[in-house]
Amino acid sequence: MKIGKLVQTLLPKILEYCEQKSHNEFECLCDADYTKRTFNLNFPLLVPVSNLPSDLSKRYWTKVYLVRGQTVRACSQWFEKDAVYFAKYLQRIGIDYDQPQLENELLEFRTIPSRRPLSATPRANSRYRGNAIGNAQNLLVRNILSNLGTEQFSEEDWFATKAYFNHQCAYCGEVKELVIEHAIPINKVYLGEHRLGNLVPSCKECNSAKASKDFREFLEGSDDKIAAIEAYMDEKNYVPLENNEQVSMILEMAYREVGTVAERYISIINELFIPEDDK
Repeated sequence: MKIGKLVQTLLPKILEYCEQKSHNEFECLCDADYTKRTFNLNFPLLVPVSNLPSDLSKRYWTKVYLVRGQTVRACSQWFEKDAVYFAKYLQRIGIDYDQPQLENELLEFRTIPSRRPLSATPRANSRYRGNAIGNAQNLLVRNILSNLGTEQFSEEDWFATKAYFNHQCAYCGEVKELVIEHAIPINKVYLGEHRLGNLVPSCKECNSAKASKDFREFLEGSDDKIAAIEAYMDEKNYVPLENNEQVSMILEMAYREVGTVAERYISIINELFIPEDDK
């Protein structure tokens, strides 16, 4: 379970706490400074629907909650590192939850991207520097996310993107050799896509340091650079798939299906070489 899903699962209990035990907590959860200190979020956890600016709408889940007579939406901008903050908050306000389950989920959050084994026992032919099935699984997911929709763009469009960022690295601002970087990573965790609005120029050093992080996580504290990338995304009409549960579920199916297919054909081919005495 990703941190976003965990928050959505326990959010009703938090809202119940606001209703029954601490009316002041509701106002706190609508305050940006409080939620930054408490959850490490860059946006208020809750925002009344009537006060939600259209440009921030994509940062909030579409589900609406009724709290103290107000309809609100909850912030969707959670990262794996925020799980620790969330766990401490639950403990502080006395929310009842499954402690062992949460600990397991926190451990999973620290090992993104997740590469769960296909079986409880390791393959007998595990080999040093072998080609892990996870490589093929991740490549399929990347291929799917890279080809969604009908958008087209050319090398000239990429040149225009570099010009938009003044031929500087979108992360450090240095004028260096620039490479194509996906601001939101293309994997089954972050659901980035190979669309023009998700491509930003990056120097090789930042590209390597960012790795599989989301650009907001990598640029934490650099609000001006985050805002510049978000403005570019808006200009290119790029709406991230982040936290789209249907897409996540389909990609998880595809991910696991590749592993199952590989195991089946490995078994079929291995059968060809079983000694006659062992048949």
